Amino acid sequence: MRSPFVALCALALSPTLCGAAGAADPGQPAPSPSPTPVVLPTMPPSAPQNPYVKMGIDAVNSLLHGAHERNANNAQGQVTYFKRFEMQIRTGPSAYRSIHLHQGTVINPRGASLGTGQTVRVSGVAQSDGSLNANEIDVTSS
Repeated sequence: MRSPFVALCALALSPTLCGAAGAADPGQPAPSPSPTPVVLPTMPPSAPQNPYVKMGIDAVNSLLHGAHERNANNAQGQVTYFKRFEMQIRTGPSAYRSIHLHQGTVINPRGASLGTGQTVRVSGVAQSDGSLNANEIDVTSS
């Protein structure tokens, strides 16, 4: 019962019965189709816009931009490197951020020593290279 089914499947899938495979020269590869550009829908510049929709979109954009600015000046993670005025923390599974300390950096709780493996919360001023100049470091666990 199984052998007629297998024979029928093999016969149906053979290249000699396929019309496309039989018509093409077996030594020549099929030509690749040319890519067609995807046309994205856009709104014409002269189209009237609802002022309430525009206000809503602008409000959401300002909230998102403000949240990004607040988060750029803060970081939380585990200390992976610390030496004098330089520190690095792991903020995610494969995300790290460099932290620069200065003479006035406040470390809470007072008198705590920073070391690798500690979980910290840092606030300061974000730099253009992605690092953070720390003003305050809170040690949350050791």
